[in-house]
Amino acid sequence: MPESDALAQALREVLTLTQLARGVLAERLEMPLTNVEAVEHVMLAKGAGEPIGPAELARRLGVTTAAGTQSVNRLVSEGHMSRAPHPHDGRRQVLDVTDSGFRHVMGELAPLLEVLFEASDGLSEAERQGALAYLRNVARAYRTYLEAPRSG
Repeated sequence: MPESDALAQALREVLTLTQLARGVLAERLEMPLTNVEAVEHVMLAKGAGEPIGPAELARRLGVTTAAGTQSVNRLVSEGHMSRAPHPHDGRRQVLDVTDSGFRHVMGELAPLLEVLFEASDGLSEAERQGALAYLRNVARAYRTYLEAPRSG
């Protein structure tokens, strides 16, 4: 099998296992998968310095604004998420994960993150750079796909 095919197969396996792990995480957290994904999107957006509001969260989840608002309402009422006025546009809101929501999710997610970090422990610097280049190329390919107009 050519090396590129082995890479593609390994990537497909990782993506499949990621989906399965998210389902298990949702079960362990006793939360609907959409709510787990909502918490993830809010945490990642804040970490990137670009907090999001309910409408953007709904877009990222691929649901209607009404369905996104319903998820946010549930997460807020359960104490996992909070709303605040947007710092520059008082008509909008920004979402944040509460400390207790963060602890709840990380309590189940931390063991997985630990073994994922350990997966790179034995790599040489050259191997790490090669893996990093490949993963960045994969991320670029996904961004290109997401930004492309719908075909047909």
